[in-house]
Amino acid sequence: MMEYTLFGESHGGVVGVVLEHVPAGIPVENGFIAAQLLRRAPRGAATTARHETDEVAYLSGVFGGKTTGMPLVAVLRNGDIRPGDYEALRSLPRPGHADYAAFVRAAGHQDYRGGGHYSGRLTAPLVVAGALALTYLKEKGIAVSAHVVDEANLRARAEEARKKGDSVGGQVACTVTGLPAGIGGPDYRDAVESEIARHVFAIPAVKALGFGSGEALASMEGSQANDPLRTDGERVYTTSNHAGGINGGVTNGMPVTFTVTFRPTPSIALPQDTVDLTTMTNATVTVHGRHDSCVALRAESAVESAAALALCALLPVEDTEIADLRRRIDAIDSQITALLVERLQTAERIGQYKKDHNLAVQDGGREAEVLRTRSDWAGPYRDAVEQVFRTVMARTREVQK
Repeated sequence: MMEYTLFGESHGGVVGVVLEHVPAGIPVENGFIAAQLLRRAPRGAATTARHETDEVAYLSGVFGGKTTGMPLVAVLRNGDIRPGDYEALRSLPRPGHADYAAFVRAAGHQDYRGGGHYSGRLTAPLVVAGALALTYLKEKGIAVSAHVVDEANLRARAEEARKKGDSVGGQVACTVTGLPAGIGGPDYRDAVESEIARHVFAIPAVKALGFGSGEALASMEGSQANDPLRTDGERVYTTSNHAGGINGGVTNGMPVTFTVTFRPTPSIALPQDTVDLTTMTNATVTVHGRHDSCVALRAESAVESAAALALCALLPVEDTEIADLRRRIDAIDSQITALLVERLQTAERIGQYKKDHNLAVQDGGREAEVLRTRSDWAGPYRDAVEQVFRTVMARTREVQK
């Protein structure tokens, strides 16, 4: 479920995503999507001066503000592009960047402008897909939240590096709550860590991923690292979470936690050794232009998105028939809620009339008539409907008062 393919290049016309196996009826919350995109937008001196509007256009898969269940295609146009900044890098791959690996893979036909498809710009459509996944998970009571580790200190380090023409790495911590115990499996195809890692490592500049206490586990003893099991009589939980909510590739009911490490940005203004791929001679390269001095500062929503999409792949696929019936229930509840609000608003007006004319709030005869008629309308569901209307009338009296 929610399988995605990103497309586009950093300085091409658009970047976008094709999202397949999307459940129908997911609300496309444009405000939430815009907010997620804004979190990855440049802010502060330590981030790139490139500014994109990041307006999302849906070419298919969305109708009436909800997903249709068909393949979804979303695009974001690139407007603030300066491909000429990269002409000098056509044959001089940046150390630490994907330039050389991309050159070999594409036999010299790669888009070298800003890293092409290997650019952090591709996290924009990832965030769009991830926002839809986050909305879907929210309906199931699952929340994903990421934050930059020690952000204030990292911004200070990044600013110092920028002044020297250098860059720094950083970390983003992520927590998933609401996952029941028993999701995943011991095999690499099913393990929760494997699936999350597969998605997170596709984010440019990610170089390490640690679950729970991560690499700190190497310096612990078993008595420290083991998470003691307890119960309150109804659920089983652990009093610590060094395992990060996962044992044997399976969720244990505790929050799933992991920390993502981002390498320093390869594009720096200091001279670096490289190779001229045209002449096959040693050379140096100095990168000018608009670059982040720390990509981790803009990576929170990308990490959340990758994690959310991974979780969608891990969750059991809903039975289509029951999923359709539940969506029908949601639609009916929406209508009922609107009518209840209208009923209560009308009750307020009745309450005001009674107050103005010194009439009692409760009218036993009227209430008995309401219960009788509504029950008669309900047929075989007479008793259930009567109980509902008893509650409705009790709330109505409170509104009238």
